[in-house]
Amino acid sequence: MIDFTKRLLDIARTIKEWSGALVDASGARRERVARYAEAVADTLGRAGEAFQRLERSATDKEARRVAIRELGRLAGYVEGIVTALDGRVDGRRIAGLKRRLEGLALEGLIADSVARIDRARIERLASAEGYFRALADGLRTS
Repeated sequence: MIDFTKRLLDIARTIKEWSGALVDASGARRERVARYAEAVADTLGRAGEAFQRLERSATDKEARRVAIRELGRLAGYVEGIVTALDGRVDGRRIAGLKRRLEGLALEGLIADSVARIDRARIERLASAEGYFRALADGLRTS
């Protein structure tokens, strides 16, 4: 089973690569995607902080709840981005991204990632956060 944080980083990279497809989109559509991207980045930041707390103390129940809650809400935000990209990005690419999103919802994937905290997972969350922040910034400056 591929780790949740690895899947998430792959999705972040893919969406960032597609940001050029939105350059000629309406300002409202770009702003909508930018808001979703910021929400994802904020969520990843909170999840990353929870992961760091868990790395220091694996028994921190509040940090575990925060990590699971924050990772759980990501699929909805990313689905919003996918919906906004629909019609702007090739349909096959969108279908592939939707399949990857469905993969994020696999039972136990989030809990397994939270249970196996390590530096690599924390770094992947930070990288994904950076990709989504860059997406939001790029959409607002183009």
